Amino acid sequence: MKITTYDTRLTSENALELFRDYDVIVDGTDNFPTRYLVNDACLLLGKPNVYGSIFRFEGQVTVFGTPDGPCYRCLYPEPPPPGLVPSCAEGGVLGVLPGIVGSLQALEAIKLILGRGDLLAGRLVLFDALALKFRELKLRKNSHCPMCGVHPKIHQLIDYNEFCGIRGEEEPESDLHVPEVTARELKQRLEQGDDLFILDVREPHEYQICNLKGHLIPLGELPRRVHELDSSHEIVAHCRSGKRSAQAVDFLRKAGFRKVYNLRGGILSWSTEVDPTFARY
Repeated sequence: MKITTYDTRLTSENALELFRDYDVIVDGTDNFPTRYLVNDACLLLGKPNVYGSIFRFEGQVTVFGTPDGPCYRCLYPEPPPPGLVPSCAEGGVLGVLPGIVGSLQALEAIKLILGRGDLLAGRLVLFDALALKFRELKLRKNSHCPMCGVHPKIHQLIDYNEFCGIRGEEEPESDLHVPEVTARELKQRLEQGDDLFILDVREPHEYQICNLKGHLIPLGELPRRVHELDSSHEIVAHCRSGKRSAQAVDFLRKAGFRKVYNLRGGILSWSTEVDPTFARY
């Protein structure tokens, strides 16, 4: 067996050159800029991306970049705000977890090389080490994905540190000025029995991970499904971090809805401010 090592940092300038001669890319990175970089480089080169990630006592594995399957951007359309996700030093990782998740990634890589077995493309395996349980979520290709959707908008590698930094530090949309409620305000109103309609504009696979039992209409489907909403009700829209739901609120207000609000910080803020048992992703 021949192992070739590269004593260099993976960047937008060298990723395509480094990946070009390999058939399968296995992503074991631990930061969001590099994960988006690996994803985009694999898509541009037509290489499958065996993805794995770990945090504390949990891990996840899937295969991105197959012809009909989703990519990393389908699962995570936007990066989290900087500082929101704890580092390994802050959150820690169970020592044996990298070996378990890495072995699953190696298995998927072998299946890709052999052309045998049922790949994890379109399926996300979640592993809970404390409960020793596996869960599987269905993933689907996002037709609006800027990388692998019907009309791709990204055709070259970008500055991923800037992408994750600036995108994450922004308020949902500074030029929208949509009305908002905080997670604590929403919790109080729900507890006092106010008649609120919760609109979830995330993707179905995100809804499977955690939800507020709201009505699911992905942002890209909202224009053709707006008839499902009653403008006489108070509507609180949310997504993962507040960006997509701000766009949804802006769209609905322009469509004539007046009692519609954005959940500031999205479902991440609900996990931080209201219910820490809520799954973070």
